[in-house]
Amino acid sequence: MTVTVMKEDKKIFTWLLTIIGVSFILPEYIAPLFVFFFYIPFLRHFKKTGRNAKIGNLGKAFMAYMCYMIMSGIWSGTHLLSSLIGLLWMGCFLFYIESANIINTKDKLKNAIFALNISSGVMGLIATLEFATYNLTKYVDGFNFTISNPLYYQLNDWVFSLFPFEIINSQYPSRAAATFDNPLILATFLIITTPFCAFSSVYFKHSKHRKLSRVCFAFSLLGILCTESRGAYIAIALSIVTLLISSRKIFKKLLPFMFVLAIGIPLTISLRYKNNSSGNEFLASNNNRLAIWRVCADLFTEHPIIGMGAGTENIHQEIIQRIGINRSHAHNLFLEIATEGGIIGVVLVIAIIVVFAKNLFKLFYLKNNAYRPYAVLYTSSIIGFITMSLYEHTLQSPKEMMVFFLFLGFAEATLRMAEGTIQLSDDEVNMFEDFSAQDYITDEEEQQEKELITK
Repeated sequence: MTVTVMKEDKKIFTWLLTIIGVSFILPEYIAPLFVFFFYIPFLRHFKKTGRNAKIGNLGKAFMAYMCYMIMSGIWSGTHLLSSLIGLLWMGCFLFYIESANIINTKDKLKNAIFALNISSGVMGLIATLEFATYNLTKYVDGFNFTISNPLYYQLNDWVFSLFPFEIINSQYPSRAAATFDNPLILATFLIITTPFCAFSSVYFKHSKHRKLSRVCFAFSLLGILCTESRGAYIAIALSIVTLLISSRKIFKKLLPFMFVLAIGIPLTISLRYKNNSSGNEFLASNNNRLAIWRVCADLFTEHPIIGMGAGTENIHQEIIQRIGINRSHAHNLFLEIATEGGIIGVVLVIAIIVVFAKNLFKLFYLKNNAYRPYAVLYTSSIIGFITMSLYEHTLQSPKEMMVFFLFLGFAEATLRMAEGTIQLSDDEVNMFEDFSAQDYITDEEEQQEKELITK
């Protein structure tokens, strides 16, 4: 029986790794299906082994918010769409439940993070190729090849035409979007995942994992640069600086990568100006955002208690009617939440933030600071996400929700390990070990590795 359980545990975890590593490469309307369908075998396996799929206090806070979003379909101007958005959140939330419960040992956590690193690196590579081929075609005589940007543009065009409501599907000839629907969604994904690549490239024990993570880190940074998003530049800089100041080891290892940003940011901004030589595109972008924020602030004051209802369509129509700008959301996550959910929605989100902040604070100090490097990692990632959210609605697409809930699942799983509340199968109970200083590579061990290679 124990051998069978071990095999089933390994199979379930392998499926989770596959979803983390592969799903983000697929289109937005396909990726969540992996999470939805995986939930059934995951739940069956946990019940078979006498465990429950716990959601924790953070999960309970999110459940309250998502139920409220579904209820908002009652008073929303788009009843069905608002309810469907709430259900989509519920569906993507399953990724949090799956990851928080399946990842119950330090080896599983490291492997899951490594799978996310690979996905991040692949996204960055695709974005770099999109950006490079466009600019080479534009400025190099004889070069005439561009990668579709987004990668699934033609397929998206057909699929989106089947929906009963309008979905904006645009090509981005210069600003890379990789497999996402627009550059800002790609930027959000990479803002969350790039710190994981950086962390792994410094702390992971296995040389192969560190080196591959370093490659993924480089491509993730390049991918962010290729989105030409000024908000993303600020977000990743703050995120990486958080890692740099956390320890001397990280500072020494990652400082050279800051030069990539120092050179790349001015270069990509100058290219964006060159591609829009008048500079009007930058000014229009700023002015439009300010105008949209004013409209959303007005909408909040007009619907202060319960908001306009979940989803962006209500806001989209108001923006078009009031200022004639065809933009689909508030371009600010917090303003979007306030406009959609009113004061009730804001209170529920504040509860989520408080619970997560408390969890993160505990992770810093539990078990004699053994989990502190992971606490720093999650802090770095959430700082980048929050900064990006000031300029963009960062939870508008299924894959954005997926990677956000996966991030929360990692943080929850790590906290449960630190608190000793993680659920283990019978065969894992005697093998479980807490994190310790020995789980992070030291400079001396790295030096020994190099000496063995040279020999």
